[in-house]
Amino acid sequence: MRRVVLALVLVGGVAAVVFGGWDALIVYAFFAAIAGGLAYGAAIGGGWIEGLSRSRFDRDDRR
Repeated sequence: MRRVVLALVLVGGVAAVVFGGWDALIVYAFFAAIAGGLAYGAAIGGGWIEGLSRSRFDRDDRR
């Protein structure tokens, strides 16, 4: 799966250069880095986020 995602990112980068030039590649790389960071952070910190959510919704004093 990682190879497929990496291939799609590379194809997107090539398409950005072909259709938009080098400036478009810089913008594409910027947003790809943000998306990759968010995906990695969610994979690492998903348990922490889920724990906060559960503690909020599992309390007995909810209205």
